[in-house]
Amino acid sequence: MKIESLIEVFSQPPNSTVSFAHEQTEPEQLAKDIVAFANFRGGRVFVGVSDFGEIEGIKRPDLETWVMDTVFGKYITPALIPVYEEINTSAGKIAVISVEQGTLKPYAVRSDGKETIYIRMGSTSRIANRDQIVQMSQEAGHFHYETVPVSGSRITDIDQELFIQYYEQLMGEKIGDEDDLTLRLRQLDLIHENSAGNLLCSLAGLILFGKEPGRFLPQHGIRVIHYKGTDTELDSISDQPFKAPIGRQKSGSELRRSGLSDLVMQHLSEKLSRVLIEDDGLTRMRKWEIPQGILRELIVNSLVHRDYTRRSMNEIRIFSDRFEIESQGRLPNSLTVEKIIAGQRYPRNPILVQFAQNLGLMEHKGLGIRKIVVGQLRQEGFPAPVFVETDESFTVIIQR
Repeated sequence: MKIESLIEVFSQPPNSTVSFAHEQTEPEQLAKDIVAFANFRGGRVFVGVSDFGEIEGIKRPDLETWVMDTVFGKYITPALIPVYEEINTSAGKIAVISVEQGTLKPYAVRSDGKETIYIRMGSTSRIANRDQIVQMSQEAGHFHYETVPVSGSRITDIDQELFIQYYEQLMGEKIGDEDDLTLRLRQLDLIHENSAGNLLCSLAGLILFGKEPGRFLPQHGIRVIHYKGTDTELDSISDQPFKAPIGRQKSGSELRRSGLSDLVMQHLSEKLSRVLIEDDGLTRMRKWEIPQGILRELIVNSLVHRDYTRRSMNEIRIFSDRFEIESQGRLPNSLTVEKIIAGQRYPRNPILVQFAQNLGLMEHKGLGIRKIVVGQLRQEGFPAPVFVETDESFTVIIQR
């Protein structure tokens, strides 16, 4: 690192990606910060720096060996590989320990015969709660929340007609009696049997084929808010939630029953399109402000890739100058906006993705953002879309 960069870092207090440590800091405490960074977005520990950003310096010649063998070797699990460097400054030598976001989350500190998981929250490293541990496991691909049984639900909460039509059309075979139906639903992870012998819907089962998914899952669906101007206001033109299942019924090219994305698109057609009459005075054509395929791709992506451990609905916000769609949850694991645009995939909810592809809602190569959104906007002469990621959500913004 350059000295100028160090001065800038030390002029600010510790934050979600930076911490300071004395040379005498206990190995367990150092491990806590490192683990918390690996479980979040990565970060750097500056050793030989006071809590106030003042350089105290390091003197022990074996500090690197101690960090690698003791802190990383004995206290951190699973194994992490850091970048270690020592920097000479006019005030003394310091060490910088850098870790990227880990791909084997959750990481833990091993001490006194137990393992404790930490997460970085602002300037502190705190013990992770149950929900945070679930989110970390899901981001790392160890666990898919979409398969969780939904308490209080029953197999009767699945719209059997909707599922049977999907299955028979896709597989080309008939479903027989009720036992056969139950078998198919279980094989596809849409229902599970609990310890009491009751058949419960999985989260994916309700999202895809539930009669009333919103009754059990308040986070399911999309809220569409239309504002008059360029800022959020208390008085909107309209504010409409949509909570139908994703599943739809088609017969050839005819849509016989609309799914969630279809209903949202029908609503957006009233906001973002108009009917034009051709020169012959008879032919009518619908003209969209933003290409229809782009809107549909963003809507479906927001539904199948979102983090369902979070309790808020996705939102579409229509302003006079732009369109925004916000999906709950940050990008999983080490996925970044740049990697998405380059074509890399990392599905958080592989069951939802597979069903959406089978339903004809997504293209099978998983390159929708790269090809349909970014590529088509460029072809149509639109400004490039803006991608905004926070700790809570992922938003795509398109200018009108």
